[in-house]
Amino acid sequence: MTGSTAVRRPPLLEREGELAVAEAAARAARDGTGSVLLVSGPPGAGKSALLRALPPLAQRERMTVLRAGGARLEREFTCGVIGQLLNPVLFSVSEPVRDSWLTGAAARVSARHGDGMPANGLIRRDIPHRQLLAGLDALLANISAERGPLLVLADDVHFADEPSLRWLAHLAQRVQHLPVLLVCSVREGDVLADEPLVRQLAEAATTTVRPRLLSAGAVLGLVNWRNGTEADEGFSAACLEVTGGNPMFLTAVLDDLAAEEIAPVAANRARVHAARPVRLRDWLLTCLRTQPKPVWEVAKAITVLGEHADLDLIGRLTGLDEVACELASRTLTRFGLLEPGTPRFAHALVRDALDESMTVEDRERAHVRAAEELHLGGRPAEQVAERLLGVLSVRLPWAAEALRSAADAAVRRGAPEDAVRYLRRLLLDDTLDDNDRAAAYVALATAEVGADRAASVRHVAQATALLSSPQDRAAALVRLSPALFADAPPDVRDQLDEVVTQLGAPGELSGGDRELALHLEARARHVGSADPAELMASAWRLRGFGPDPAVATPAERELLTVLLFATTKVAGATAAEVGGLGARILRREPATPAHVHGVLPLLVDTLCAADSVAELAPWLDSAFEQCQDNGTTTERDLIDAERALVALNRGRLTEAGEIAHRVLAGPPPDWARTGTTMLVPLSLTAVTTRDGELIRRLLAEPPEEGTNVLVSAVLGLLRGTAAALHGDRESALAFTMDIGWQLERAGWRNPGLFSWRLFAATLQKRLGDTAAARELAEQEQLRAHEWGAAAAIGRATRVAGDLTPGAAGLALLREAVDVLETSANRSELARSLVRLGQRLRETEPDEAGEHLGRAREVAADCGDPVAERWARRVGERRAGAGTLTRAERRVVELAADGATNQEIARSLEVSVRAVEKHLTNSYRKLGVRRRTELAGALRARNW
Repeated sequence: MTGSTAVRRPPLLEREGELAVAEAAARAARDGTGSVLLVSGPPGAGKSALLRALPPLAQRERMTVLRAGGARLEREFTCGVIGQLLNPVLFSVSEPVRDSWLTGAAARVSARHGDGMPANGLIRRDIPHRQLLAGLDALLANISAERGPLLVLADDVHFADEPSLRWLAHLAQRVQHLPVLLVCSVREGDVLADEPLVRQLAEAATTTVRPRLLSAGAVLGLVNWRNGTEADEGFSAACLEVTGGNPMFLTAVLDDLAAEEIAPVAANRARVHAARPVRLRDWLLTCLRTQPKPVWEVAKAITVLGEHADLDLIGRLTGLDEVACELASRTLTRFGLLEPGTPRFAHALVRDALDESMTVEDRERAHVRAAEELHLGGRPAEQVAERLLGVLSVRLPWAAEALRSAADAAVRRGAPEDAVRYLRRLLLDDTLDDNDRAAAYVALATAEVGADRAASVRHVAQATALLSSPQDRAAALVRLSPALFADAPPDVRDQLDEVVTQLGAPGELSGGDRELALHLEARARHVGSADPAELMASAWRLRGFGPDPAVATPAERELLTVLLFATTKVAGATAAEVGGLGARILRREPATPAHVHGVLPLLVDTLCAADSVAELAPWLDSAFEQCQDNGTTTERDLIDAERALVALNRGRLTEAGEIAHRVLAGPPPDWARTGTTMLVPLSLTAVTTRDGELIRRLLAEPPEEGTNVLVSAVLGLLRGTAAALHGDRESALAFTMDIGWQLERAGWRNPGLFSWRLFAATLQKRLGDTAAARELAEQEQLRAHEWGAAAAIGRATRVAGDLTPGAAGLALLREAVDVLETSANRSELARSLVRLGQRLRETEPDEAGEHLGRAREVAADCGDPVAERWARRVGERRAGAGTLTRAERRVVELAADGATNQEIARSLEVSVRAVEKHLTNSYRKLGVRRRTELAGALRARNW
C-alpha cells in the first residue's frame, strides 16, 4: 500500500454468536425494521474489534455504514460524534445529491454558507437541541431513502459529547420504524456509563451482547497468529493464566514478548508471567485515574493489602465508609479487574501497574499504615509481616516481634522460603541487641537449610560471633546438621574449634553440656572429612567407644553416624562392624521426611557400602510415604535419590533407573539446595546402568566442584562413563585414573563406596594392557577382602577372574559366585554367573547352560537389563556353536509340543535312546537346561 501503513489486526475469535445476532438485525433493518444492538463489557473485552468486524457484514446486506467513536478528550467537542457519523457521507456525494438531502427540516442542521464548504463539517452546532434532533431525523431519513438501509456504528458512546448522546438516545427510541441498525458499545463499570443519557440509550437497546473472555483454544490461536508458528500449549496456557483471556491484555503481552523475541515454547512460561507491557500499564492507570477518587483509592489499597484485603481493612486504610468501598469494588469488578465477589485483582498485571504508579515514599507510607491496621486488628503475624517487607526506613516498636512470629509460623506450615524473607527483613532492624540478632541469624540459618546450604552455615557463624557463653555458642552451631559443615570455610572451622575448646570434652561433662559437646564434636569431625589424617582420627575415635557404644541419645547417634561414615571412607573397620552399628542407630531413628536435613543421609551411604540394606529399604519407603502428604518437593526428591541408591545396592537396576529418571524429569536440580545427598545416588545409578540420558542430564548443569573431593569424583565418574559410551576409552581411562588419584589423596580407600579400579581395569583390558588391568583388579580384591562386604568382594573377584586365564581365573569366577550368594546385591550375582557360564561354555557346556539360565532368572528377578543382555548374548553364541540338524530339529519341535520321548520315537520310527541323544545335543546348542524351555528357545530363533 503506497503512502500508508496497513494495521495488522488480530483475527476475531469466538465471536460467531455475536456476529450472528448482528447479521440477523442487519437483515431486519434491510427489510425496514430497525433495532439497537448494544455491545457491553469490561475494558479490553473486544467490543471495538467486534464493531470493526461489522462493515463487511453491512456490505453483504447492501447497507451504508456510518461510523464514529467517542474519546475522553473530545467530550467537550459539541456534536463531535454526529459529525463523525454524517460528515463523511455528506462529503462523499456530489453537491446536487447533498442539496437534495439537506432540504426541509434537514436544512436546519446544515452549516453551509453560500457556496463555501466549512472545514469543520456540514453539521451546525449552534441550534437548539429540538431543532437539531428534528433536522438530524430528517437528514437520516433522506440519506436512507437515497442510499438504502443504514448501519450506524458508535464505539465508546459513554465518551460522546452531550448533543451527540442526546441524538443517539433519541434515535434509539424510534429506530424500529426506520431501515437503520444502530450498534453502540459501552464500557461496563466506567463512571460515564452511568450518565442518564447513556443509561437511556442502553435501556432502549433491542439486544445486548457481552463478548466473553477467550478460551484456551482461542488464546492458542492468537498466540500462533502473533508468532507465525505453532506455539507450545504450555506457553499458551501461561498466556491464559496471566491475561485471563482478556483480548486486549493478551495482545499487549504477546506484542511485548514478540518485541523481545521470546519464542512461544513451554520453557518460556516464566517470561510470560514476568511480562509487564508498558502500553497496557499506562492504559490501565489512565483508565483508573479518570474514575471517581474512591475507585482509585480502593484500587491502591488492594494493591498494598494483597490477598489479605477485605472491605473492613480497605475502609480503614482509605478512610472511606463501607458503602463507598462497596461501590468502588463493584466498579473495579465490572471493569474486569477484580475477581467476582472478592477484593482480589484478577490479573497480576493490574496489581503491578498500580504498584509501579506509586512513589517510593507513597508506597512505604501505605505499607506502614497497612501493617499497623493489620497489627491493631489482631491479624495473623504473617499478614503483618508481608506488609513490613515493604517498609525499610520506619521503626515500629512491635515490628520485630511480628516478624519473628511470622517466621515461626512460616516454618510450622512448611514454607521456609517465607520465613527467610521475614527474618532478613528483621535483621535490617537496627534496634536489635546482640542476643536478639544472634537468635534471628540462627533462625535464618535454620530456615535456609533447604535453599542455600552455604548461606546457612555463614549465618549460624555470624550468630555465634555475637554470643559470649560457650553453651549459647555451641547451641547456635548445633542447630545445623554436621553434613552442612563439610565444605565450611576456614573461619567457620576455626570458630568450631574455638567453641569445642571453650565447652570442653564430652567425657568431662554431663547432662545437657555433654549432649552439646557430642553434637559439636560431630560437626568438628565432619569439617575434617577431606583430610586423610582427620578421617583416620575419626576411625580411632570410633574404636574408643568400644565394641558396643551407647546409642541412647540423639547426640550419641549423631556423632557415631559421622564417625561411621569417616571410618567407612578409610575402611577403618570391617563392613560387618560398620553395618551392625549402623543398623542399631537406624532402629532408634524415626523414618521421617525431615531426616534428609540431618546427618542420616551419611548413614544411608554407610549401610549401602557395607552391603547392609535389609532394614534400610523399608525405613526409606516409610519416610517416602510420609513425604507424599507432609513433605516438600526437595525432601521427596532427596528421599527418592536415597531409595535409588538402596535399589542399586540390592541389584535392582531398573527400579533405580526409574527413580532417577523421575527425580530428573523436572527442572535441573538445585545443587545448592540438595548437596551430594542427591548427586551421588543419581550419578552412581547413571554409571551402573550405563544410562546415557541420565548422564547427559546430570552433566548439563553440574554443581560447582570447588574443593569437595566427592563432587569432583562423581563428576569425573560421569564424564569417564560418557566417554566410554562414545567409544573414547583413552579419555574414559584418564578420567577414571584422575578420580582414583583424588580419592586416594583424600584417604578414601573403601571399594564399597567407589570401585573406580574395576572400571579402570576394564578399560585397560579393552585398550590391550591386560597386565595393568590385572594389577588394579588384584588391588581392589585385596581391599575388598579387608572391608569384608560380600558385594565388594564378589565384584572385585569377578573382574579379577575375567582378567586371569586358565583354571585360576575359573576358580576366581566360582569364588565370586559363591561369595555373592550371601550378598543383597543380586545384580552382581547375575553378572558373575554370566561370566562363569561364558568361561565354561567350551569345556563344560551343560554347567555353562545352568549358570546362564540362572543368570537370566536372577537378572530378571532383580531387574538388571545389563546382566540379562549379557546372558542372552553368551547363550546365543554358545547355541550358535552348532546348528541343529534336521533330525534334532524335528525331535525338539515334537518335544516342545509336549510329546514324550516314547511318542517321539514312535512318530519318527527311531529308538528312544536316539531321541534322548538328540535332545541332549539340542539342549546344549540352544542354551537351555530343561524340556520346558524348548518352546521359548525356538521362539527366540523364530522357528
